[in-house]
Amino acid sequence: MKLYLQRDTSDIYARYQVCDESGRLKYNISGKRTPSGESLKIYDLNSEVLCKIRGIGFSVLSVYSISCGGESIRLNLAFANGRAAVQFRGISFYVRGDVLFGSYSILDADTAVVCSVGKDFAKGCTQLEVFQQEREMFCLAAAACIDSLAVGRAPALQMT
Repeated sequence: MKLYLQRDTSDIYARYQVCDESGRLKYNISGKRTPSGESLKIYDLNSEVLCKIRGIGFSVLSVYSISCGGESIRLNLAFANGRAAVQFRGISFYVRGDVLFGSYSILDADTAVVCSVGKDFAKGCTQLEVFQQEREMFCLAAAACIDSLAVGRAPALQMT
């Protein structure tokens, strides 16, 4: 299943809109930043909270707690020297690729691809292809966390 993560700037609390491959709105991600961190929630179209994300950021390390369906994980993102390190706790996920440029895959303990993430320049959004439906919320939450931090860190592509 493909999902498209599009930044939403129409509201101060809105962060992303998530559409399916048909272009229909499937989820909304909203939240707010405070001096102590940030809080995000993923909602379905009935405004039901499906996933909660709580983040604390430091200069080179950001830590997110992601809770969905009675299960929770921690996502650690560290940035240094133009590189990023991603670490999951509570679930055996690994990242392969370059998160700063928005091109990476999330793998499980058996190195099976759970989700692949890439930029869709034609649509101006981030595309997720989820291969394990039961992990859709965790993949979407992780992609939103990574995207919110990677903005402004990666060099801009210059087209002539």
